[in-house]
Amino acid sequence: MEKPLYTKKGQNFGAVGAIITLIVGVGVSVLILIFVGALGGQTYNLVEPDLDNISDATIKTSVKSGITSGFQALEQTGDYLPIIVLAVVISLVLALVLGFTSFGAGGRGTAL
Repeated sequence: MEKPLYTKKGQNFGAVGAIITLIVGVGVSVLILIFVGALGGQTYNLVEPDLDNISDATIKTSVKSGITSGFQALEQTGDYLPIIVLAVVISLVLALVLGFTSFGAGGRGTAL
């Protein structure tokens, strides 16, 4: 059996996979917000004539208020997305900086 010509040196960056997962997660959440808003609006445009044909005024009001509430919740979630993205980016940068320094154990592992 031959001895390998190389030795394993350097740090193992286990956080790389987590960083890629977080970046993909943020991208997917942005796409979901875009598509849910666009498809929800299109769906409402398609069913609006059916909603207007409901004869009971209480049910019609209840359905329309439920739809309005759903769009308001979607809009509020979209307003908070930049703050969420900023928090994720700050945590990624902080994790990388601490991973390179001795404070973060420099890849040697910690007691935690």
